[in-house]
Amino acid sequence: MQILLKTLYLYEVQLAQTKLESRGIPSYIRNEFVNNVAVMPVAENYILAVNELDYEKALSILQEAEEYQQPDDEE
Repeated sequence: MQILLKTLYLYEVQLAQTKLESRGIPSYIRNEFVNNVAVMPVAENYILAVNELDYEKALSILQEAEEYQQPDDEE
């Protein structure tokens, strides 16, 4: 899996995921529930990841929408 998007806002990764899925690219949201489960206040980034083979196509789709922010560090 390749990191495509990191953000503090869940809705941003959900919108990006919907755009990718509408074009047939599956994706996975990491940390989707971490901010709801933690006892202490936590500000974890939500991460949208895609298969490495789909990365370039997914990147171009999000860049078309002008919503893409490249992650600071990649895993």
